[in-house]
Amino acid sequence: MKFKIALVAALAALLGGGLQADPVALMDDVIGLSKTSVFDDPVPPEFAYSTLDPKKSGVLPRFWDEAPPQIPHRLDKYLPVNAKTNKCLQCHDDPEVIGKKVKGKPTPMSESHYAKSEDDELVVSNKRYVCTLCHVPQADVEALVGNTFRGE
Repeated sequence: MKFKIALVAALAALLGGGLQADPVALMDDVIGLSKTSVFDDPVPPEFAYSTLDPKKSGVLPRFWDEAPPQIPHRLDKYLPVNAKTNKCLQCHDDPEVIGKKVKGKPTPMSESHYAKSEDDELVVSNKRYVCTLCHVPQADVEALVGNTFRGE
């Protein structure tokens, strides 16, 4: 008896599937975010980072409160950024001016990038040495995909 009920239920499920509407066909140019075919391999336009000296490049706006500052200069002269080599610290490691805007000086790292040593001095935290995980260089380019995000 249970077998017959299961067989009838399975048959109803199979037949019910056949009664559904035809599948919707999607054209290959509406599947992804790009407005071109998914089979095209578009090449983004070339761009160049600012060639201004870091001391003259200024401060870029933040897109929401507490967003990490953007890097307003090129990075190729400062790479690699890792635990042993971090040229960012040469200019941005200035614990005496944390939280202050000093005209003509690079933006100092925030206090969250430091740890207190045994003698109560601020030293760069060993967890915050790869700057490019949060801070990114900017170039004047058109967005590849539209964005309406508002951090409020």
